[in-house]
Amino acid sequence: MSPAEPPVVASQESAPEEQLPEMGLMEHLRELRKRIVYSSIAVTCVAVFGYIYAQVLFDILNKPYFDAFTDDKMIGTGPAEAFILKMQVAFFAGFIVSSPFIFYQLWLFISPGLYSHEKRQAVPFIAASTLLFCLGIWFGYAIIFPFAFQFFHSEYTSVGLTPAVRMSEHLSTMITGLLAFGAVFEMPVLAYFLGRLGIVTDRMLIKHVRYAIVGIFIVSAILSPPDVITQCLLAAPLLLLYGLSILVVRWAQSSRSEPPTPS
Repeated sequence: MSPAEPPVVASQESAPEEQLPEMGLMEHLRELRKRIVYSSIAVTCVAVFGYIYAQVLFDILNKPYFDAFTDDKMIGTGPAEAFILKMQVAFFAGFIVSSPFIFYQLWLFISPGLYSHEKRQAVPFIAASTLLFCLGIWFGYAIIFPFAFQFFHSEYTSVGLTPAVRMSEHLSTMITGLLAFGAVFEMPVLAYFLGRLGIVTDRMLIKHVRYAIVGIFIVSAILSPPDVITQCLLAAPLLLLYGLSILVVRWAQSSRSEPPTPS
């Protein structure tokens, strides 16, 4: 008789992680609808207070404009325009104030596809997403738009025109631009998840850095007025965010290769 073979003990490195429950398409859609509904309720609740203090929000959003156009007065061209504008700024404020809760709902939507040791990163995800989103909005408000309005004012002066700017056009530009800056600053967070999924690698980002630089300057040209100084002011932090994304992807790859700690 051959000696009895010793029992095979699976090592921690080779032990598979817990199997994740699979969700069908309809379950994903129902979950997405639930998260959107919860986020909409939160934004609406905050927007109620934003509507009450709409004048304060107007003053804040109009400050970069009136710092450049010191003698200008904005106009409205429709009977319901004031009401629509108050609703617009109220929901904009509601979206910003509710952004931590919205990112939390986003985390709840994607967390079923994560392993147990990855679900512990909820707080860092919400904190980083909220911080970068607010940082992008602040950057657009405090850095980009003051330069942009100074440029636009100089263009009016160069041709001797007196501006009569509609409040709705100005606020649409401000709100759209600020939300775009907030979204662009989420680049490192997006890079982390793409790195965890193995879709991108740090070597891939480094290899295509020249194309990224061109793309960043194109985005800067779209989001900023056509002067070189403002485009460079926007491109500089985007380049820094791209470099940070490379480090984040490298960290995501290393943590992805490490075995999960047993719970």
